[in-house]
Amino acid sequence: MNQDPREETATQQKNVFLKQHAMFITMTVGLWLVCAAWYLFQPTPATVEALYTRGFYRIIVGMTVPVTERLPFSLALILVTGGPLLFLALWASNWIYRRRVHKLTHWRGLLWGPKWLLPIVPVIWLWFLVFWGIGYGRLPVEERLHFDGGNVSEEELFRIKEGLLAVILGDQPRSDGDRDTDRALASVSRTMQMLTSEWEGKPVRVPRRVKATPDGLLLMNGTSGVCAPFTLEPHVDGALPDTWFVSVGAHELGHIAGVCDEGETNLISYIAGLRADDPYARYAVALSIYLGVVRQLKSEDRKTAMDRLPEQAHRDIERTRKAQERYKIDWFQKWSWRAYNQYLKSQGVQEGVRSYGRGTQLLARAWRAGYIDLPEVPADPSVQEKTAPATLDESSTPAMQ
Repeated sequence: MNQDPREETATQQKNVFLKQHAMFITMTVGLWLVCAAWYLFQPTPATVEALYTRGFYRIIVGMTVPVTERLPFSLALILVTGGPLLFLALWASNWIYRRRVHKLTHWRGLLWGPKWLLPIVPVIWLWFLVFWGIGYGRLPVEERLHFDGGNVSEEELFRIKEGLLAVILGDQPRSDGDRDTDRALASVSRTMQMLTSEWEGKPVRVPRRVKATPDGLLLMNGTSGVCAPFTLEPHVDGALPDTWFVSVGAHELGHIAGVCDEGETNLISYIAGLRADDPYARYAVALSIYLGVVRQLKSEDRKTAMDRLPEQAHRDIERTRKAQERYKIDWFQKWSWRAYNQYLKSQGVQEGVRSYGRGTQLLARAWRAGYIDLPEVPADPSVQEKTAPATLDESSTPAMQ
């Protein structure tokens, strides 16, 4: 007895439907299991360092940066804004199509979005891990560069401060023509590549320029720069004045060099900036570090240190303060920093946003180890007499990073 053709067609359609959904479920579960496996069975820091940071990451950044740095726009901003809008548009059009053509209920159209979010979320998650997140598991810079663990003395802190002041005074811009941000950041980029070659045996590709976001886009939540982990593009808020654009840009370039931890990123940007062959790059980075060091001083010494800065530096600081105040939204800043603090802790950075403050301490240890050559200045005898070590305060978070 032959089967009714209509029943045969319905059976075939049902089989195809079941096969497609079985494949969909298998794929989705597999993606989530891969994500979970990373956090349940994380490799050792030495493995991450050898296979990812000094291996696979260099391949990724070597393929990505040559493309993104040639684009005159930010690919990351397009993905962040366009991706969700495209998904919503597809959801709405699918909803309308199912309702009008197939006469399905509104619930069937409503469920299309959550259904496809189930595989999309782990895909984005894995994209983040492969391009960026795995790097949080690398060896600490103290081990990579063999820093000693001794506390930083007041005398050392004083000598670093004086050396930074000498750089600021010697390299401060004399005219507007000296304030070339593109040239300064390209200089930092070249130096950073040499640093990674010196420290890790092989250079990493670092972008030659930093992209500016629309004015206030980052400043409104209390940040000023961001490294896009999905496209490896460094960004700085377009409203920032030139000097802070360079110092913040150097920090974001440090992330692209393969450094995830914020304090360690400060360190590589500090050293690259101070070693750069462009005077304006040295001035901008030295001024940023100087302010970080001054924050570690006692209140009575802080004003004296600030008064010693040249008028040029005071103008740059004031311009930056006004830019911050113009765009900052207090409640949004507090919320976003709390969220970022939790994000850092979820990636294994136990200090959270406090890790920014490690940059000053790491800088002092790097100077002690000979990684930075600051101008020599005579130590203050009154400081030399204080033999008790002073531990740097790691709690302060630089406002412009």
